[in-house]
Amino acid sequence: MSSTNLKVLALALLTILFNYFFWEEKVGINLPLFSSLLIGSLIYSDKIKLDSLAIKVALGLTIFTGILVVIHNSVISVFTHFFSFIVLVGFLHRPQLTSVSSAMFQFGVNALMSTFEPIILLASTNNHRNRNTSKFNWVFRITKLLIIPVVVFFIFLSIFKAANPIFSNMLDTTFSGFFQAFNQFFYSLSLPHLIFILFGAFIIICVLKNWERAKGIHKLFQFQSPKILQSPENLNETNAKNEYKTALILICSVNVLLLIINIIDIRFIWFNVGGDLKSAVELSQLVHNGTYLLIFSILLSIAILLFYFRKDLNFLSDNKWLITASYIWIIQNGILVISVLLRNYEYIINYGLTHKRIGVFFFLLLTSAGLVLMWLKIKKLYSFLHLFKQAGWVFYIAFISLAIFDWDSMIARYNLSTQSAANIDYKYLYDLSNRTLPILYENKEKIIERIKQKPAMDHEKEINKLNNKIKRYLSEQQGYTWVSWDLSNSKAVDYFKDKKLEDYTPPVTKNQ
Repeated sequence: MSSTNLKVLALALLTILFNYFFWEEKVGINLPLFSSLLIGSLIYSDKIKLDSLAIKVALGLTIFTGILVVIHNSVISVFTHFFSFIVLVGFLHRPQLTSVSSAMFQFGVNALMSTFEPIILLASTNNHRNRNTSKFNWVFRITKLLIIPVVVFFIFLSIFKAANPIFSNMLDTTFSGFFQAFNQFFYSLSLPHLIFILFGAFIIICVLKNWERAKGIHKLFQFQSPKILQSPENLNETNAKNEYKTALILICSVNVLLLIINIIDIRFIWFNVGGDLKSAVELSQLVHNGTYLLIFSILLSIAILLFYFRKDLNFLSDNKWLITASYIWIIQNGILVISVLLRNYEYIINYGLTHKRIGVFFFLLLTSAGLVLMWLKIKKLYSFLHLFKQAGWVFYIAFISLAIFDWDSMIARYNLSTQSAANIDYKYLYDLSNRTLPILYENKEKIIERIKQKPAMDHEKEINKLNNKIKRYLSEQQGYTWVSWDLSNSKAVDYFKDKKLEDYTPPVTKNQ
């Protein structure tokens, strides 16, 4: 079977599976199963060799994130699996690619071609009839050999079934399951369902069809750059020295300013000289206002260094003072990263864990990696595009690592075990994913205590929200089939099997 015919067959089968796996189901084991089938079909139909290091790494990370979807089924695990899947497909379409950004761009171009290429081919039919006839031959051949006979066969089958009751009973007895499934499919086929199926078919085409036109477009954006900067043949010493003086003055002056900031942070945050900074107002100013500004200053520092070390200053004969000042600036920014980390940690200790505070740690990890890459660029004279490619891989792997942990469960468990009832933000905990419900239920007395402390509130209604949420969750889980299974939700459902979820009623006092 030719590659084209194989892809047509794969498109039909995978579209059916897409509908079966995802229609009226939630994400679970169905996502890694379907993505594996898609990748396997692409590799088999195009006979792709998995000898590229980029393909091997992306394939391994895609499998890894698929496992995380089954284990945690968190938003971040699903998103990272989809992200890794896109990167992998881009590499499979163009095995010569080596950067994450170019693989994502390749997938985007191919998806764009999947949208407009059929329209382009149809529009050019009149002017290029012969050429397009060869392109559409396989469509007409499949239509003649398969679709028309099947349609005619079912027309006669319907006629004979209606005309002969004995034959009709035989069909109903022998193929009752088939006719029931057939009738059920068309009975449930609504406009949203049809759009859902077409969307699935489109995604499958974006993966399986490697458009020729996408190759040509991609070459326009495939910049070639050496790994190491090359010394310019005609270095303008005058201009380079003027830029050198400007850069040295700027970096040295900011170094002095940053040194003052670091001394203050080391004294008051690292070693807590002068008393605790644990009031809500002080910590809020340190974290909410200060953290993001400091992260921005680190990114700005990296951008300035990238600008000055883009070309000529790397090869100036007497540039050691600028390089030394730049290394000091990078080290001081590293100290600043530690200060921001301690600010965030202090806020977590006093007021609990949240997604945003976890996000700050992740962003600090990325900025630290950026500082290391900047150091390597100056030392080894890396080109900007090579640095950008390495940064893409760092982000890719760091982003995948973020999905390893079940953050929602960690947030619920940490806040309920370390925070006093007065500091628990139970509404935030209620908004976490449903897999945290067993943790909330185990600590319901602490949550009830917190709710009772809030004045001017219908305490009974607020307390019963947890039970109502659990009941809705268990009811929803009963409507899903095996394709929506995942480990975390399975454990949550098993936890509540022997629990009696009775609504809370306030105790009767002597005055009532």
